[in-house]
Amino acid sequence: MEYDFQDGNGLVPARKHPNGGGWVSNTARVSATAYVSKNAWVYGDAWVYGNAQVFGNAQVYGDAHVCGNAQVFGNACVFGNAQVFGDAWVYGNAQVFGNAQVSGNARVNFGNFPKAPVCILRSDGYAFTLQEGGRVVAGCRDFSKDEAYEHWGNPEHHMHKESMAIINALYTIQEARAD
Repeated sequence: MEYDFQDGNGLVPARKHPNGGGWVSNTARVSATAYVSKNAWVYGDAWVYGNAQVFGNAQVYGDAHVCGNAQVFGNACVFGNAQVFGDAWVYGNAQVFGNAQVSGNARVNFGNFPKAPVCILRSDGYAFTLQEGGRVVAGCRDFSKDEAYEHWGNPEHHMHKESMAIINALYTIQEARAD
């Protein structure tokens, strides 16, 4: 079988996933325990494994990994080298890409934000995102403002100065947007 994932590569070898019926390119890896619904796509060199779910019109592609109990749904796209894992949800019109990591109990839905969330990349590629509710999500961390200052404010943290500059910038931008 072949399918056109509308990525400019035309028809490529693909199959329907037995758990949900969504399209999966032959170059992608999707475990039997994962769920890919009939309108969802997994292609490129993407991996979806564990109990992960991709449904709605969601797409996972490139070298992205979605695993654990993570869910990608709605019109969300996870691509590049992005990773979504743990119990995280990426949904709505969200796009998670590059080297971004969404994990734990994080909920990413850029479709319902009145303003785009603020994201700043640290020099080691670690992305810090200030969510609408004021929580900072970075890698496997999901902190309130006080927790963020406590964790990255510790002078013993290996990237203390840069991390604190990013945290301060995130909250300064949030305050400016409130005006």
